[in-house]
Amino acid sequence: MTSPKITKMCWGSIAVEKIGDDGNPIEGEEVSYRDAKVWPGGSCGWDWNKTGTSHEKGITRLDIEEFRNKNLEYIVLTRGQLAKLHIPPAIVKELEECNFKVIVECSPAAVESYNKLVSEGRRVAGLFHTTC
Repeated sequence: MTSPKITKMCWGSIAVEKIGDDGNPIEGEEVSYRDAKVWPGGSCGWDWNKTGTSHEKGITRLDIEEFRNKNLEYIVLTRGQLAKLHIPPAIVKELEECNFKVIVECSPAAVESYNKLVSEGRRVAGLFHTTC
């Protein structure tokens, strides 16, 4: 299984390669979300209401919990396009202590970093916030 590439991102929308039943991207097909979670073999919308995420409080452990058992090398955490989403240092430290390489960037740079890692065949997941 490979991670789906992000095909485009603009304010309020992100498109990623659609994943087939075999867990691999389907060439030329994509799905769109407002905010997204992506991982090897899958993607879904990222619903902040389910986890209590907010710009000020930042991401929560619940946002990244499902990544822990996916045999990942990298986790990309985005701060939004204007760096308004807080990424708590305690969560980054916790992930690093579990031997994940963590990348924290504003969303445009994070998309580039994520897609580069996917192109290199790395096992990468990410949380992508498309607005502020």
